[in-house]
Amino acid sequence: MHNRPVPLSPRHLVVIGASERPHSLGERVLTALLRTPFHGQITPVNLHRKTVGGIKAYANLSRIPDAADMVLVLTPPASYEAVLKACRKQNIPHTVLVQDWDNLSADTLAQAQEAVQKARKYGINISVCHPAAIQVPALGLNSGILPDLPAGGVGIISGNASESARLPAQITQAGPGVSYHIGLHYPLSPTVSADFIDMLAADPATRLIAVTHNPHENQRRLFSAIRRAARRKPVLLSVSHYADPEEQAVLQAISRRCGCVLAFTPDETAAAIQALAAGSKPARKLHIIANEPCGSLQTHADTLGITLHPLPGNERPSENLYGNIGSNPAPARYRALAENCLQHHQTEALLAIVAPTADNTAENITRLMAGLQRQTGKPLFISSPFSDGLLQFPRPAQALQAFRCQNIYTDLKQQQNQTAKPLPGHLKTPSARGIEKMQNNLPQLAESLCLPEHKTPEANPQFVLTFKCHPRYGAALYARTPVRTLAVLPPFTTLDAEYLIRQTGLKRHQKTIHQLLHSLNTAASLPFISEISVSAGSTGISSNIKTDPQAETAENVFAPYPAKPAHTFTLKNGQTVRIRPLLPEDAEAKQNFVRSLPEEQRYTRYMMHLAELSPAMLARACNLDYTCESAVVAETESGIWLGVARFSSTDTAGRCEFGITTTPAVQGQGLAAHLMAQIIQTAKQQGYREMSAEILQNNTAMLKLAGKLGFTFTPSPHDNALTEAVLTLDKPKNTPVNNIKHNLKQQILALKS
Repeated sequence: MHNRPVPLSPRHLVVIGASERPHSLGERVLTALLRTPFHGQITPVNLHRKTVGGIKAYANLSRIPDAADMVLVLTPPASYEAVLKACRKQNIPHTVLVQDWDNLSADTLAQAQEAVQKARKYGINISVCHPAAIQVPALGLNSGILPDLPAGGVGIISGNASESARLPAQITQAGPGVSYHIGLHYPLSPTVSADFIDMLAADPATRLIAVTHNPHENQRRLFSAIRRAARRKPVLLSVSHYADPEEQAVLQAISRRCGCVLAFTPDETAAAIQALAAGSKPARKLHIIANEPCGSLQTHADTLGITLHPLPGNERPSENLYGNIGSNPAPARYRALAENCLQHHQTEALLAIVAPTADNTAENITRLMAGLQRQTGKPLFISSPFSDGLLQFPRPAQALQAFRCQNIYTDLKQQQNQTAKPLPGHLKTPSARGIEKMQNNLPQLAESLCLPEHKTPEANPQFVLTFKCHPRYGAALYARTPVRTLAVLPPFTTLDAEYLIRQTGLKRHQKTIHQLLHSLNTAASLPFISEISVSAGSTGISSNIKTDPQAETAENVFAPYPAKPAHTFTLKNGQTVRIRPLLPEDAEAKQNFVRSLPEEQRYTRYMMHLAELSPAMLARACNLDYTCESAVVAETESGIWLGVARFSSTDTAGRCEFGITTTPAVQGQGLAAHLMAQIIQTAKQQGYREMSAEILQNNTAMLKLAGKLGFTFTPSPHDNALTEAVLTLDKPKNTPVNNIKHNLKQQILALKS
């Protein structure tokens, strides 16, 4: 899963199909490349011309004397097989295919797909783009046909040309600018959203990632990339396809787990970009000032869960609600009231509504508000026909949407710091052995899964929880309330159980819900179960199971806990310890383990003086994404922790970083080496090629252990007191062949034969 990095800062760009023919794709793209000062070299390839656009052209790739790091292919798909073979021969690291895919025939699309699939075997990074292609404004790179974008901090990944036109226009109007604009043709591109999300997450110039949901790529890998990125910067996922209530519920569950903001409409997307790009302080209370009656705005605010507050104090006519200060206030008066409101201790955020006036008063008020907006430390939302900038909107409803988005993002960040409580003591863990044999005996199957009694559900139950497979995201548990559909996704935690209980008001059934989610962690791995429902009626709680061995299944969007079962390990002193994966419900035990360590050992492990982990550190350590990270625990029979080892991804593609801690009582007993062996094996299974860590030079025990395990050491580039340890896990696969050496070797062998 850990691909080679995607290079998007080419020093030498070759344009195959560059042309001077008016209105052709080759002419339009070359014009876009030349109208801004590109910080690199451009070389056209054209069979029939010695120069294109005044630049020396070549008939094919092999004749170009200078090595290129990106090839832009504008020729028809019939040429792809030959072009991609040439790219392989020249060891080009990234090839971008650009076409107006929407207007090509099915046969032509199939031809392109076949050529791309063949070329992927060569190990070439191929991005299939629609005509917007790739823009990097800071480099002066525009490889598509859209207007040049202002440089800034928003990274965009879009899936079709219309989105690529709309999103940048919204960003340009708001003012934050664009760091990267990547216009992929989702159905064909083997380089997918996840690849570029990883790149944008590591890019210091990108402060916000806005990506259109790609239903064509692997959803587990996509949301794993989003989850990693959202730990560092805001991520907006725009869902442009129709999502029914069940899919919306699943996406909301994914949003809670990953920390990304969702937008289901263009208006929501525009408001979210403004709110997230502004980076304002969080606020719950929204005051309002307006030069028109706006009480009806509360109706819209109610649908968003927002309460509007008038100006604090008595600086408005008592008969006018919601901050109306009169229809024609002097601009200076409007500004004075707004500034007084912002300075008031009750004010967290202010919405200034400027309605059109017969003269230029509204325009002057807007300018004064924009100036005040730059000076205040509190969020100031401006709604005006003359709006032009961040947190400035043509309509008040858009401003409310942006305020709501800020609150959603604040909630998501808080949720990322939540940790699961330990599993309740009353839970029974189903045994997976023999369950499959009971698929034809549903009552016994329900009993084996520790579910309520199996029987036909009543006609009008008080509640129903339904567990089934979504065709795109895998298993999900749905709960329907009078106003919406909720979902939680496996692997389930006690946080999911508490969320369902809180949102559905089923506190008196909390034992049933905790047991259900605990049991479903086992059922999620049983493909013959097509549906499980648990309902409550007048006769009590019952379950109903449907089985279908032929039912189609989809991979669960979140990786399950490691399949390797818990095992025992014997220390050198004869003591037996249990080795198992770390789970979210281990947060309390993890914190107690850190507290129990000697102060010096805590510093050695975390390279800072701390008595315990902060909420964010604890959540990060326990809420693992087993797609790209892992952790194992060593504990005694009584549950006392003796050690823990973990690894997680880094900004370097294919490399993960490890950490390990054992108690002083078991040091020198072989436990640390065994724990390292466990995470090294898992890292290999996840596709990492290297494992690394920066180790304090005075941590001789860790350096000695790493040396025995085969790590190599170099001075850290970040700190003179640290040593960087690196272990090669696997050689890169599908590495492009050095064809010059390869061909020379083949010629020598041929001569010898």
